[in-house]
Amino acid sequence: MTEPFDKPRGLMGLEFVESASPTRDVPHGLQLDAVPVDAEQVRALPGDHMQRLLPPPQTVLMNAYPAGDPSWLQIDSTYPEQMRQRLALLATRRTWVVDRLDSQTVLLAETELRDRVVQWLTTQHPLAFSRQGDHVTCHLTGVVVDVGPQGAQPMVAVAALTTEDFLLMLPSETDAQGQVTYRLMSGALLFPNGWSLRSYFDRPDPGPEHEQQRAQWEEDRNLSHERAKLGRTTREIHQGSVPQYEAHLATSVDRAFHAMRPERVVWRRNWGPHLSPRLFRHADALDLVPPMTPERLLEQGFIRSEHQTLVKLPRSAAIAFGLKNYLWPVRDMLADPQVRSALEVAAQRTWPETREYMRGRHEVLMALLGMSADGNA
Repeated sequence: MTEPFDKPRGLMGLEFVESASPTRDVPHGLQLDAVPVDAEQVRALPGDHMQRLLPPPQTVLMNAYPAGDPSWLQIDSTYPEQMRQRLALLATRRTWVVDRLDSQTVLLAETELRDRVVQWLTTQHPLAFSRQGDHVTCHLTGVVVDVGPQGAQPMVAVAALTTEDFLLMLPSETDAQGQVTYRLMSGALLFPNGWSLRSYFDRPDPGPEHEQQRAQWEEDRNLSHERAKLGRTTREIHQGSVPQYEAHLATSVDRAFHAMRPERVVWRRNWGPHLSPRLFRHADALDLVPPMTPERLLEQGFIRSEHQTLVKLPRSAAIAFGLKNYLWPVRDMLADPQVRSALEVAAQRTWPETREYMRGRHEVLMALLGMSADGNA
């Protein structure tokens, strides 16, 4: 027997968002349920079928789509449900999920990203997204977004039209050798996995008379601030948290950002076993899950994967880092021979540093794969 989750699986965490924030405030520039949903277009959306895991991903490797390849944003069968959650988050926790460091340079980059997203959606999916003047209509959700000068804040508009989260890295400093450093200056981060743009830690200080409780409070507060990444450089964001980053990427990422060509889309992906069914896992609003075991992973677990993209915006020179999240039930993955085989290969090829980063979850996955191969799962 496995222990139940603290929340139902089916809602993927949306019930947490709605119950925790009863006050709903639709952002300026968004009209919800403005037009009927085009059910035919929704039915025509391609299924993901967990094929994002093929071929087996290596966590830190990067690849480039051919110039002009229309693969930047993912519009598939996950779109309607994920957008339902995103619109709820924008109405209940907007300051938690959309944030920025205020400057005209940042606004230029945000506007440039919004315009590129709108142009891509209306060009690549003209039946699902249409534009009339300053208003963009999504026929998959019924939402109309005002993208004019007095309309929705640009990153809110992006979050209301795409299931990708976006982080904007802007060039900030240049050292004596001419090396440019990039810094996270703005983001729409609706589906974080244990981190945040800004800390919202608000538990009251238990006071010095409660020594043990106060020590835990200080540890939790410090961890919340450590996980808040807005304003940090690429090295500061990844330091101590991403395996192989310091050894393989720290000295070259900023250089690669500077050299990127705007017409190319660079992509990578990551994955890992999880017990939480939620996409929204802000560092200050994490759900509690039981310890991971092979049995729990089979019955209640998911492979959470991020399909990540990097695009350079030509006018602002900002790097737009996109993250499209997928949650695949482990039981479904093991039931598909092709996907199961890919998962086995990916698990076997995982680097030692990545296994350490998973903190025992990789070993649980390997044990489950061994059990199911023996017919015990």
